[in-house]
Amino acid sequence: MEYQKNKESNRYNLQNYLAISAFNSVSTHEIKIKINGKMFFEKTLTKNKEHHLKISDYFDYGKPSTNTIEIIWNGDNEDEKKFLKIYKIVVNNQHILPHTSMITPIQNEYIKNLLSTEEGTKFYRKKIFNPGHHHGWYGTYSFRFLIDQMQMEDQRHVELIESTGITPTHITTDPNRIKYYKKADKK
Repeated sequence: MEYQKNKESNRYNLQNYLAISAFNSVSTHEIKIKINGKMFFEKTLTKNKEHHLKISDYFDYGKPSTNTIEIIWNGDNEDEKKFLKIYKIVVNNQHILPHTSMITPIQNEYIKNLLSTEEGTKFYRKKIFNPGHHHGWYGTYSFRFLIDQMQMEDQRHVELIESTGITPTHITTDPNRIKYYKKADKK
């Protein structure tokens, strides 16, 4: 069998870094991180201890495209003191802002009761659209971003997003094109 050299470089095999902490005083809970639907990290956390996680590893994004990082947080029991804090998300030494997550809470009794009143629905929507970095609901926290947007073959998706007034996060693979204010410090 003849060895064939890959004609493409590894330029889309990018380093990812996440700094998060989680706490639940009454039960074990777990953090799963998926990138583009593939498991990137998974850990079960013990109860009554604040866990500080610093996750750093490479992921092959393959090509210029729209991408998603999902942080899935779930546990055995609810706890009014529980929290998930997302401090940093960094791809290829560039920040993805933690407050830009799209939240999909797990539909538990608390969420159902919250949505049963008009005041609760307003609070729910406010939290969904302005999440910040400190969270108290089990669920999926999604971050969408573009890698090398100008080289993407299909620009329709980008145009559709931008037509809604949403400015997508752009990540470049060329270290010389990273803007100073987007460069990450992983402390």
